[in-house]
Amino acid sequence: MIKIIYILLSAICLLGGSFCSISSARAETSTPYSLDDLLARARATSPVMSIARAKLKGYMALFDRAYYAWTPQIKMDSIVAPLPERRELRQCVSLSTPTDPLNELGEVFPCPGQDITTDERITADTEIGILVKTSIDVIFPIYTFGKVAHGQDAARAGLDIGEAGIEYARGELDYLVRKAYYGAQLADTALGILRDGRKRLAKAKKEIEGQLSKDTGRFTSNDLRKLLVDEAELESGFLETEALNQQAWSALRLAANLRPDSTMTLDKMAITPVNLEPRSREAYIELAMNARPSMRIARAAVRARESQMKMALAGFFPDIALVGGFRFAKGTTADDPIDPFANDSYNSLSWGVVLGAKWNVDYAVLSSKYSQAQAKLSQQRAEYELLVQKIRLELVEQVSDMERRKKELKVRRIAMKAARAWLVSNTMNFGIGVATVDQLLKSLVAYSKARLTYYRTIYEFNLSVARLSQSVGSDLAVPNSTE
Repeated sequence: MIKIIYILLSAICLLGGSFCSISSARAETSTPYSLDDLLARARATSPVMSIARAKLKGYMALFDRAYYAWTPQIKMDSIVAPLPERRELRQCVSLSTPTDPLNELGEVFPCPGQDITTDERITADTEIGILVKTSIDVIFPIYTFGKVAHGQDAARAGLDIGEAGIEYARGELDYLVRKAYYGAQLADTALGILRDGRKRLAKAKKEIEGQLSKDTGRFTSNDLRKLLVDEAELESGFLETEALNQQAWSALRLAANLRPDSTMTLDKMAITPVNLEPRSREAYIELAMNARPSMRIARAAVRARESQMKMALAGFFPDIALVGGFRFAKGTTADDPIDPFANDSYNSLSWGVVLGAKWNVDYAVLSSKYSQAQAKLSQQRAEYELLVQKIRLELVEQVSDMERRKKELKVRRIAMKAARAWLVSNTMNFGIGVATVDQLLKSLVAYSKARLTYYRTIYEFNLSVARLSQSVGSDLAVPNSTE
């Protein structure tokens, strides 16, 4: 039962590293995979990374919009429409009336034969033409009191957030890959230990059955029953571990983007402790402050809030720009008046450039926006300081856990060697009839337990290093000098 408990503990850690989010398999291969191979394939195929990259593209689009905010804005409207004929009212001077003493002209009246009211009606004789109208406005910002520059700074901080988001997603994914990789190694190692136990029990069982058949009196039937009970317990643990081992390999196939039924091997089946450069706790904290993605995101968020507050302050001032305009209209069935000051909407051509300013003087709204920007900046800074404190406490806990696991490895290695010597001694004594079945089984269980505990400690140490690597934002494991 003790062996099963330890196997289940290993299984719980292993199952936590499933790769349900990784894409389906496409290829089959029997090439041994290293941890680096699995990390590379997971990063290339995981939807988690695709989501992070898509978010970065969104930030890039916002940056492009802010970066080109200084470029001219062009608005153009054009229409083409049917136009019934439009005639100009012509004026005539009467020669029969007395001459005006002021200008010596006769009375001015509409020329005969004109009926302007007919223009309001369309008849069979009405000529239908085409009206073309086009208007173009160009606004070129000259000075915005920093609105464009502050917007670009905020968008640039968004880019930093997007890039750090990719690193954050990669760190989470890498931790899951390492967890499954070490879990598969642990499960395979545990199976080897249990197979060894099965062989030893089978050998002892054969010896007892042989002695009982010869009726030597060395063993009793109860000795055989005790061994059968422990054998059943061991077999149950072996079957449980074998099932968990299959689950571990299924997770690794997903990580490697292989078909569920494909064959797969690892470059190293034996789980060994990763190598780690010695660092102080403050060194880990300093590394996290500089490299951890969540810290980079928090710093970029503060910069973005600062820029937004400056933009809100710049909103109190006007936007100065050059404004250019072009107007054109032509109606094929509309008379073009000869009077240059006549208002003609059917035949016109004009253009010009002016210096203008747009100023929003709603100070109640502007003051509210500025106060909100200040409040959000204060909140963001407080969240940043809270994150710094949280990371410090988290790293102290994780470094302590990693250091404890590292020290525990030495103790567990000594215990495993002692248990092995104990089992060897009892096995030899059992062979010559000095040791009892109880003594043999007790030493066998102790040795199996010591080995499982040792390799489980390696797994937990490697996992603590992987977790610490994720927390500081940098891979802490380095190649062993013997590799």
